[in-house]
Amino acid sequence: MPLGAALRRAWIGYQLLLDEQMAASGARRRNFPDGRVLRICARSSDTTISDIGRELGITRQGASKLVGALREEGFVKLQTSATDSREKLVTLTRTATTYLDAQRNAARTIERRLKAEVGPEALETLYDVLEHLGGNDTPRLRTFMRSHNREMHIE
Repeated sequence: MPLGAALRRAWIGYQLLLDEQMAASGARRRNFPDGRVLRICARSSDTTISDIGRELGITRQGASKLVGALREEGFVKLQTSATDSREKLVTLTRTATTYLDAQRNAARTIERRLKAEVGPEALETLYDVLEHLGGNDTPRLRTFMRSHNREMHIE
């Protein structure tokens, strides 16, 4: 199997395992990119809808729809910005922080399970290969997505 296909398959497998772990913890299933929006909001207490749109590379209107759905489900609260009355600050609720904690715990569980199944040496080799592919100059996903606001090439 070509490397690109193997990496995509591994990513999908990881996402399915994460979904399984989240369901086992009782967390409600979220749609893409809900988790990413919640993580954006978790980084700063003064995150605006416009900030979310820029981060995701979508319009403010698109970000507003995502935030509206999360608000309806009790994951975020909105308040008017003190510096710009046209802007809304998006803050996480306890439900959202509980969800993000469950997601972190699920990821740790997957890593522990993988380490037990393949052994610490194999896992360390995997990390070395992934680090070699990523390198030190590779941007974080959010930076990459912002700067590459175009169709991704899948081979």
